[in-house]
Amino acid sequence: MVSREQDDNQSHQNCNNAYLHLLGTIPPHLPLGPHPLQVVQSAKLLGVTVDDQLTWKLHVTATARLTAYRLHMLCRLKSLGTPNDELKGIYITFILPRLMYASPVWSSSLTSTQLQQLDDVQKRAYRIILGRPAYTNYDHALTTLNLSTLATGHQAALIRLRYPWL
Repeated sequence: MVSREQDDNQSHQNCNNAYLHLLGTIPPHLPLGPHPLQVVQSAKLLGVTVDDQLTWKLHVTATARLTAYRLHMLCRLKSLGTPNDELKGIYITFILPRLMYASPVWSSSLTSTQLQQLDDVQKRAYRIILGRPAYTNYDHALTTLNLSTLATGHQAALIRLRYPWL
């Protein structure tokens, strides 16, 4: 049995971590019980970083940084002699899902610079998988690995969201 005093303390403790994420102008002082809500410029919601201007800059930068760490794993496996088919599988399993995560939410409003930043990660992965002699250019790598561009993947995710029966 939880006493009223313990229950009140627990609810106040959770209020200390509450914040308000608003788009646009700064709101008036809004309290949550005895605690004021903290207004933030950005917040991470279900793994997607949303800023107050919906620019997705923070999300794309964080995604590119995280996938760069995962590309290091791919490099290490390549240096140990892992076959290209297995490297492709590792890319599809560990790196591509991070590049595509929640893309229907943010992909349609990316700038060309942000799209390029994500494409650069994919190009680096293909370069690692195929190696120097086999990698000649991005289009050739797409054909050789039988994979699509990120833009195509983002469009397919939007279509699957809109028409799930297809």
